[in-house]
Amino acid sequence: MSYEFVDTISSDEPNENTIIEGLNFGSFDSREHGLWLVSRDAPTPSEKEITETVPLMQGVYDFSQFNNERYFDRRTITYKIQAVGHGYDDRKNLEQDIKRQLMPLGVQNLYDSHDQGYHWLGKCQSVTVEDDQQYQKLVATVVFICYPFAIYNNAEGSDIWDDVYFPHWIFQETKYTVNGSQSISLFNIGSKSAECELIVTGTVNVSGSFGTLSLTAGNYKNTQLVLAMGENKLTLSGDGTIEFKFYREEMI
Repeated sequence: MSYEFVDTISSDEPNENTIIEGLNFGSFDSREHGLWLVSRDAPTPSEKEITETVPLMQGVYDFSQFNNERYFDRRTITYKIQAVGHGYDDRKNLEQDIKRQLMPLGVQNLYDSHDQGYHWLGKCQSVTVEDDQQYQKLVATVVFICYPFAIYNNAEGSDIWDDVYFPHWIFQETKYTVNGSQSISLFNIGSKSAECELIVTGTVNVSGSFGTLSLTAGNYKNTQLVLAMGENKLTLSGDGTIEFKFYREEMI
């Protein structure tokens, strides 16, 4: 009796030598350079506090919030990545590649495998390298200065299934056909208000707590319509279609 064995494991399946965790900035992908992510540190940013002290008063007056939002400084995100089993020349070339590909770039999107579905916006502040000749190891500490909130990669309503996190998610329509008058609600579940692009065909009026917009066909990127956190009640009227395109930002 003979047996035929078939390998049912795809060659694309990760194994113990596959690097899964990493960062991507510009054309630099730490995984493609054979760099293992050792640690990641992303503390919350400090608040832009505005306080006033009054004599004979306990504590202070805090004027840091506006429209129920807190405002923050940039945040620092630090990665430690390492390559092992490389000779001296390879380590030196790798050090040069890391610095060459990261430091000259201005503000870019920073993608982190830890934050699936989101990206950061910032620039590389520094690259510090430790070289270990004994173990043929190179360890690079890379520091980014970023916008305080993580930005979702896809516009609200895209509902990319792999990115859905049910404890913090809402499925909602963001494009409407208007024929007459109707009331709608848009939900911004992010950590701050969201600027909203409007894509219109025909003639559509939008009214809400912000006032009223009378729109004809076109794309509108700078209007007074900014979606507050939570539910935003709007009234639509006219004849046409309108799409509300916005990206939520999260304090994660």
